[in-house]
Amino acid sequence: MRRIDRCIIVLVLFFCLDRTLKLLAVWHFFRRSAPKQPAIWPSVTLFQPITRGVNGLHHTLISRLAVDYPAPMQHLLICDEHDSFNQQICHAVSAAHPLADVHVVVVPAVRGSIASKIEKLHAATPLAAGEILVFLDDDVALRRDGLRHMLPYLAEPRAGAVFGLACYTSWCNLWSSAMSGFVNANALLSYIPLTYLAEPWTITGHCFALQRSVYERIGGLADMTNRIDDDHELARRVSAAGLRNLQTPMIYDVNNDLPTLRAYLNQMHRWFVFPRLHMLPQLSRRQQTVLFIGGVGNLLPSVVLLLVLWSRSRRAWAGFAVGLSAFAGGYVWGERRYLGRTTPWQRLAVVLAVAVVAPVQIMWGLLMGDEIVWRGQRLNIKRGGIGEVVQ
Repeated sequence: MRRIDRCIIVLVLFFCLDRTLKLLAVWHFFRRSAPKQPAIWPSVTLFQPITRGVNGLHHTLISRLAVDYPAPMQHLLICDEHDSFNQQICHAVSAAHPLADVHVVVVPAVRGSIASKIEKLHAATPLAAGEILVFLDDDVALRRDGLRHMLPYLAEPRAGAVFGLACYTSWCNLWSSAMSGFVNANALLSYIPLTYLAEPWTITGHCFALQRSVYERIGGLADMTNRIDDDHELARRVSAAGLRNLQTPMIYDVNNDLPTLRAYLNQMHRWFVFPRLHMLPQLSRRQQTVLFIGGVGNLLPSVVLLLVLWSRSRRAWAGFAVGLSAFAGGYVWGERRYLGRTTPWQRLAVVLAVAVVAPVQIMWGLLMGDEIVWRGQRLNIKRGGIGEVVQ
């Protein structure tokens, strides 16, 4: 057997072992006993900053109003002053649910033409009445029992912030499917296994919650006006206060439509510029080692394919097929058993392609420049979480 074929077999076996250990961690995580539900559920305020151009906003807002939660829920729908289109949607949803506690908050931009997410949250904070503060991105659709699954974890010892797991649901075109496949293949197998090696050092900013008293104790979002890494910084403040950031098994849906290849590449680039500049420099050596151990297996399909194209032997192609089968089996099992969604059969080939292509895009995002497109603006990202608008 040639040396290159032996190398391919070793890498495929390592990939299969990596997948198996991560799947076992996921299986064990979801078998854990859930915290006891409170005798009296706390009131909740949902902060919902809304970005221009967001897709499916009406459906998303309706999903939140349909949440089954046995205590008062306050909905703060926070729009940019010049975003009349989404303001109309928010007012229409509010009018259609007169018994719900819904407030449409309109926020002018302090600088530039678009109010930032932090500006929106600051403007809405004085209106918040809930004992629990829940922060939601505008493309997140809550499942009916979502808050019942997530919020009891706030009663765990030293709980600071709690957050859930994303399930992407947009399969409307090739690029949206590629993003959905990437997230659904990696969310469970990336975030959950890491919790067995170290306590989470960041939070998933799509959907997270804190007790109001904790939020005020750590200073909330104070001094973050020019920052764009608010979720990472908030997690650091939680940890600095001696509290924990807790991963919960709550699943939420994300409707993220990407109409073009450029939109897909921009998002992938943004996702990996942020941690390179704002998270990695803040991590201890142990945390960086844990992150490397958790992520190195995801790079192997691309490496194996390159070696296979070099070798072009039957044994090499058979090894690659075994690795891709392990990826597909883990993907389908996790999706159906835990995410509760099913990829359209005609998009499964896209998911398999993402397994090979995404590692290259990750490296591109980690190595390329610091200019990104985010929330309708082009930004130059600086160390320390500062984003400067590029004219």
